[in-house]
Amino acid sequence: MGRPIRKVLFIEPRNPRPHIFSRVAIPRLGSVLLGTILRQQGFEVKVIVEEISQPDLTTLDFHPDLVCISSITPTTPRAFQLGDYYRQQGLPVAMGGPHPSFTPEESLKHADFVICGEGEEALPELIAAMNGQGSFETIGNLCYHRQGKVQQNPWRPFLKDLDTLPIPDYRLIHGWRPGKQAVVAIATSRGCPFGCRFCSVILLFGRQFRYNSIDRVIAEIRQNGSQAAHIFFCDDNFTADRQRSKHLMERMIAEGLRVEWSAQVRVEAARDPELLSLMAQSGCYMVFIGLESINPATLKSFKKNQTVEDIRESVRIFHRYGIAVHGMFVFGSEADTIQVLRDTVNFSHEIDIDSLQYLILTPIPGTPIYDELLSQNRLLHQDWQYYDGHHAVFFPRYMTPFELQMETLRAMKRFYTWPSVFKRLWRRDWFFARLKAHGRLHLRRSFREVKQGYFQQLKEQLFSKARLRRDLSPRRRIKKVGIPSDIWGLTAWESGPREFLLTFLEKLGVEVVQEGQENVNSVGSQAEKSRTELLMAEMARLQEKSDIILLPFWEGLENVRQKARETQQELGELLATYRQALPLNFTPYLFYNVCMQLGLMFKSRPGLIRRIYFQILGEIGATV
Repeated sequence: MGRPIRKVLFIEPRNPRPHIFSRVAIPRLGSVLLGTILRQQGFEVKVIVEEISQPDLTTLDFHPDLVCISSITPTTPRAFQLGDYYRQQGLPVAMGGPHPSFTPEESLKHADFVICGEGEEALPELIAAMNGQGSFETIGNLCYHRQGKVQQNPWRPFLKDLDTLPIPDYRLIHGWRPGKQAVVAIATSRGCPFGCRFCSVILLFGRQFRYNSIDRVIAEIRQNGSQAAHIFFCDDNFTADRQRSKHLMERMIAEGLRVEWSAQVRVEAARDPELLSLMAQSGCYMVFIGLESINPATLKSFKKNQTVEDIRESVRIFHRYGIAVHGMFVFGSEADTIQVLRDTVNFSHEIDIDSLQYLILTPIPGTPIYDELLSQNRLLHQDWQYYDGHHAVFFPRYMTPFELQMETLRAMKRFYTWPSVFKRLWRRDWFFARLKAHGRLHLRRSFREVKQGYFQQLKEQLFSKARLRRDLSPRRRIKKVGIPSDIWGLTAWESGPREFLLTFLEKLGVEVVQEGQENVNSVGSQAEKSRTELLMAEMARLQEKSDIILLPFWEGLENVRQKARETQQELGELLATYRQALPLNFTPYLFYNVCMQLGLMFKSRPGLIRRIYFQILGEIGATV
């Protein structure tokens, strides 16, 4: 056992790059709350929130016995860097937060312990065990190394009585300056019953709401609200229990707690006039609403239980009560197209929303959407710094990652315009005038940085494949594409996608040459091996008749996916003899992306290829 644990350092790493609200630093509560618990138990504690202050760790006047690092997905690379730094000094490191909770094995490469989910009970138990007063094996939510393997203890039941937790002490934060510029976060509940597919709240905090008592919330407002100019109620849905929310605001008004505050709510909060009146009277300045989409199919797939008219009406009603609205739209669902994104910007101007973020759908570990996209082989990478809602990290269904990235930036640029800044100045709306001006300047920097960096990577990824594939042909321009007819039966192509692909090539101006059409439906007596031999014979004949040979493999239903992969493996060595052969894997989820990459072999304009794709989609009605 190492030295006794008496001094504990908490670190909340900063985001790798700025965003619209970067100038408003709101500390996440996890580290501050845990630090407060340990301080009450007699430990010396310091909390570093890098968004507030980023001291030189080598000269920090605090020498910890244990370092606790909390991270969300985009701050994970920085968390790993910090973990490695302290472990090299011989100090034990514990990690927690949403990302390590769902990737404990990865996190344990940079830490000695990972606490999954809620840590208010697990962390004190861990320190006691490190001090020889307990066993690691009995600590719920703990992951650690044991005999060279990763040991994952069961998750413990969720904490039932939130009032047993102390009020977070912001004075523990290094560099904390209470006053007119400070913003404090207050959580009055945990949990969420709604289950949006891109959210991990249910796994972290459960489906059932757990609430602090009104008395406890009032006490926290008195203690921490007095240190700041603004309170952010960081509940996932502050008005989930409307009666409770009304009681809280009535108490705030009755006790003279005139504080400026904001909170996250859903659109249905606007349907309750009594609630809205109390929100306005008690000091609500702004609400944050996950509007998500104006596409009804997307709203349904996200399980939002709201309509476009609900969105429009909620913004109008909040404004009637003098409450500003920050909306958050998510781009990149299975039903989204570029036109949907462009229509969303027009809609945003139409409803006169005060501020917004157009976020890119991001598959965060621990969410259903992450598991789904991972199983469909649609993740571009797992470079976590880009999993921040501002970078395309997966293949959308009806856009390429490059198109999704570009259109999202353009959408933000169309919303945060200089005329919109002057409009707010004319209204003497100084806060949103500054916010929009900051947003405009931020986007200017973002365009420059993204175009030189991540944007360029996505663009190069898209166009480089087309260049490499064109090099397969001995001719400078590909006019004829050969397709062995037996390939359709070999990988069980469905009639709709097959018709779509052939029509797509035709509209691109490509002549399709097929060999062995009489064999398309011959299935019965021929063995798989003879099919392969027949395919190779067809390819031999096509070499003389075409500029390139296309081998489209279909991975549709799960039961034929493995068959398609086995067929490719069987053909692998044989295909090496055919320089002109181009195998392409088509799936229902990647069909558009593969067609775009294919189209760029013949046309250099993605916009033209996209129009052709959706024109065919409308004409033949194929489900691809």
